[in-house]
Amino acid sequence: MTTATIETSIQDCLDCLRECETCADACLSGEMSAMMAECVRLCYDCADLCALCARFLIRKSSLHPEVCNACAKACELCAAECEKHASHAAHCQRCAEICRRCAKSCRSVAQAA
Repeated sequence: MTTATIETSIQDCLDCLRECETCADACLSGEMSAMMAECVRLCYDCADLCALCARFLIRKSSLHPEVCNACAKACELCAAECEKHASHAAHCQRCAEICRRCAKSCRSVAQAA
């Protein structure tokens, strides 16, 4: 595994963290906030795991493969939920795209370990 791969994954996690927090905030402030409850929950789960994953990668923890796999799963679940709302919520579309990118990056790092 190269340093560039790890750095890319760290950046993907940080980008995903930011986008998930932004998406959750937008879902909560919209007119359909009750309908978006699952989206908000998954965005928060994903954001938390992205932050944790970035920290584990930065400090080169031996547990990073497990955390990366958990992060990838959270990203995939969040992306799937956001895609359900992408036609009427641009923030959900952006979140889904970044979650998919982060999931791919985390899986690559985990498999290379």
